[in-house]
Amino acid sequence: MPKRAVLLVLVLAAAVAGAQTISFGLGDSGLEASLNEIGASARVDLPGFTAEVSLQWGVPKTQIQVVLSQGFQPAEVYLVAALSSLSGKPVGTVVDVYKKNKAKGWGFVAKELGIKPGSKEFKALKDKSSASASKAKKKK
Repeated sequence: MPKRAVLLVLVLAAAVAGAQTISFGLGDSGLEASLNEIGASARVDLPGFTAEVSLQWGVPKTQIQVVLSQGFQPAEVYLVAALSSLSGKPVGTVVDVYKKNKAKGWGFVAKELGIKPGSKEFKALKDKSSASASKAKKKK
């Protein structure tokens, strides 16, 4: 295969990998789309993402970096910080609840932490993630 063809295949594969979306199981397609937009933007500017999440949800940057280092995707890290802030539970607790219930999805985790669909906390999550996603789109 010529070098140009190999390069094209690699570029296309990277684009597809970067465009992957996560299904969070939150039961709200708009929220899921926002989280995926945030995740895509974070892959381009991880330090900016870390600073934004820290500022928005009041979680120290070091804690965000620890969760990232545990293999969580940036959109999941955003969700960990949000659920921690909204539930009043430590980041470590949110991570533990997720790890124990991973197969049940983030919606289950949110409910376990007291954040039910339709609640003011869930609305705050939707509103803030939508604002963050809009901000992320403008950076592109």
